[in-house]
Amino acid sequence: MSGGSSAALTTTHLPQLRATLDEWREKQPAPRSFTAPRQDLATRLADENAVGAKEGKDIVVAFRTRPPLPDEAAEKFHTLETKEEAAAGDQDTELSDATPELPAKVEFCSGVTAASAEPGTFICHVPGFKWSGPTLTHKSYESDLAFGPAIDNDEVYQRSVVANDMIPLALSSGIACILAYGQTGSGKTYTMEALEHRIARDLFVAAKFIGDRLLRAEQAAKASSSESVEVPDEVKATDVFEFNVSFLELLGKRAVDLLEPVEGLPVDAQGNPVRNEVPIHEDKNGDVRPRLVSRVVESADQLDELIVSALSHRRVSATLRNATSSRSHAVLTVRITNKLMPFAEPGQLLLVDLAGSERYEDSKAHDKQRMLESRENNNSLMSLKECVRAKAKMATEDGFVHIPWRSNKLTMLLKPIFDVESRQPSKTLIIAHVSPHIQDSAHSVTTLSYAAPFKTAPPKPRGPAPYDPQDPRTWNHEQTLAWFTEEFTKRAKVRRAAAHKAQAEKAAREGKETRPLDPAAPVKLAVDVARLCPPGMTAKHFGQLTTMQFVQRSLEAAPELDRDLTANVVKNTAGEVVGTLYYLILSAKTRKRRNIMKSRKTIDVNMYGDSPYDTIPGTNVRIPEGELAEHSVFKMYTREQFVISSQRRSTGWYEVINAAVLEAREAGGNVALAEVEAVSKMMEEDYGTPATQEAAQE
Repeated sequence: MSGGSSAALTTTHLPQLRATLDEWREKQPAPRSFTAPRQDLATRLADENAVGAKEGKDIVVAFRTRPPLPDEAAEKFHTLETKEEAAAGDQDTELSDATPELPAKVEFCSGVTAASAEPGTFICHVPGFKWSGPTLTHKSYESDLAFGPAIDNDEVYQRSVVANDMIPLALSSGIACILAYGQTGSGKTYTMEALEHRIARDLFVAAKFIGDRLLRAEQAAKASSSESVEVPDEVKATDVFEFNVSFLELLGKRAVDLLEPVEGLPVDAQGNPVRNEVPIHEDKNGDVRPRLVSRVVESADQLDELIVSALSHRRVSATLRNATSSRSHAVLTVRITNKLMPFAEPGQLLLVDLAGSERYEDSKAHDKQRMLESRENNNSLMSLKECVRAKAKMATEDGFVHIPWRSNKLTMLLKPIFDVESRQPSKTLIIAHVSPHIQDSAHSVTTLSYAAPFKTAPPKPRGPAPYDPQDPRTWNHEQTLAWFTEEFTKRAKVRRAAAHKAQAEKAAREGKETRPLDPAAPVKLAVDVARLCPPGMTAKHFGQLTTMQFVQRSLEAAPELDRDLTANVVKNTAGEVVGTLYYLILSAKTRKRRNIMKSRKTIDVNMYGDSPYDTIPGTNVRIPEGELAEHSVFKMYTREQFVISSQRRSTGWYEVINAAVLEAREAGGNVALAEVEAVSKMMEEDYGTPATQEAAQE
């Protein structure tokens, strides 16, 4: 039975279907409500232990259905006027003598019931037709949350975004992604715009709380040293964080920048400005960052105005289900940089309003261009489904799971949440929207079938894993304490050696001598490890913290500071240590995956000629052949130090190298030598000179 004739037949038989539905509802238990009172969620934005306090799900699935609009059923759905027209509309359907004639007015009939709010359960009522008359099938779908038609936007925001700590996660160098999916006309854009405006309102409030705590932790650490930091009476979000906003529209395979000025641009037949296409691809660093206009915002009002302005330029068209259907995917990205910790990865808020999914019956009257757009939109949604399902599967399995995020431009834009080797914690919220009308039940089943498998069950407890020195997830408290002590001690020795060398050089200039460095002498650690890692804490707990949270805990656990041990030293050292911990956890998680990849047949690269470069295993640091391969930088630093330095600097690592190479090319110099010297300079900045390394090893 086709979708169009199905909706018409459903409307024709509404009285019988409504009676059957009422009879079914009388036998059902009362719907289950949410587990937590709504008022308990209001304080989570200011809760300093919100992120990392518990191990939550990486993917949260929510269902939502909106209330019907006034006279919507009468305007959108029409009956078949007679039995003869019904038979002509669907030759495979036999109608009984009880088929009613055209009613005076089409009344609303619900096609979805929210049986449970948390955990979520939606029951979709699907009409069918037999020789004896209409039937009704009730199909149940499970999710983490379910919002019925009586739930307003504010409660949806509180129970989905606030309850899952999406804003604190992004402010703590994590990645928070919200996806709105569903049939055209089901209310996706209505929900997404409400969430965007509320996030704009609360983002700066949460940043103020988190920034205030971080500034005061740094102030307390500096109070006993010669350093000083002023904390204003009223901390602003922009005192600690910088917010950069970009807004991209993906129409089929074509991406455009919604923040690009429209003045002077040509317009198409519908009067929409023809914007320049933005290419989407991976750069040589492995990042997917389209060249978009990035606006710095300093207040909630500025962010709110930017969202309104960008959404006003989004492409919409009329369909059989919605007069202003979104014909594109809209991706709002807020990059959040912590100015107090430049070594930390920027946090990201990814707010994605997906294009409305359409069945053939809803789009068959479209022209060729819009049919192609619909096909591309559906293809991108299928690619997204495969990626999300693979990520959900990876959360419950410890083997090889491939996430095909390169298969589509939409999933490429969402690489940060799909990259298995990303060190940033991430959380994805998917809100699947369905129409409230029983005439749309066939499409509602498709939407819920698409989204329900994303819901993941927590992994079954397997008991304590055997101790593995290379897997922090297996360490107990004592092993974690010993590892932290060793890591902070190694870095304290490097600092002491650098300070001794500086003193020796100064004394030499004055014609004096200094005592030789005693390698067995005790060193002063940047933190009190016992305070940093209290009883009960393990490396697994620290792995759930973000870089910012670990640095804040380190500042609070710092001993009495002095001229040599400053708050900046504490921050930088803590950043290095937690970076090493993240690297070990990531390596342990992907060990099986890497072993499987290594066991596969590889291409004989010699058939393409010899490469002038080799790489340090596990890094992107290139070692040239010949004399440059003997450069001291490749002998005096460990692979782990290269990994930490390159990851901590992120894109800055490659920017320094690229600038040095470009300068060498323009001057006609040795490009390979320029690259090596750039790497050497950055390593010296992070870990001291090779001589310092030698002294530390002694």
